[in-house]
Amino acid sequence: YNEYKSYLRMQVGTATVESNPNAIYLESRYFWIAYTASVCFLHLMCSCFPFMSTSTSWLLTLNVHNIGNFWIMHYIRGSPFGAADQGDNRRLTHWEQINHGQQWTNTRKFLIIFPVILFLLCQHYSGYTFEVLLLSSPSFLLTFIPKQPFMHMKRLFGVNKY
Repeated sequence: YNEYKSYLRMQVGTATVESNPNAIYLESRYFWIAYTASVCFLHLMCSCFPFMSTSTSWLLTLNVHNIGNFWIMHYIRGSPFGAADQGDNRRLTHWEQINHGQQWTNTRKFLIIFPVILFLLCQHYSGYTFEVLLLSSPSFLLTFIPKQPFMHMKRLFGVNKY
């Protein structure tokens, strides 16, 4: 009972603040809806060009999404917000900061499965042609492999090490 009383005394008048905002906004289901809607909007914009075929627009959507995803999630380090983490996350990528590094959370599963579904949609609407497979596989692998647990906090070839 005394431990509980001291706990209450410590909590009076304090506000709980997440030290790293990167760990919070991605967990929201509203973000998942907005993320999906933005990729649908990207595909709609790619489909608006009259000279572009369906398979080309899906390929462009996939590659733009995957390259942007790699850049934001796996290349840029630190916190884009004025975080109160005292620089603890300055050497971590955005992906490594999600859920404080805990693997296989719902947020991470969503961000792993989304490029897979987009890749399969691209293959389906292109008729499973070999050319589209060759053009879409590098960007897919660039996005998919860094998200795997064995790649957590790994830097290949010294890129983005410091």
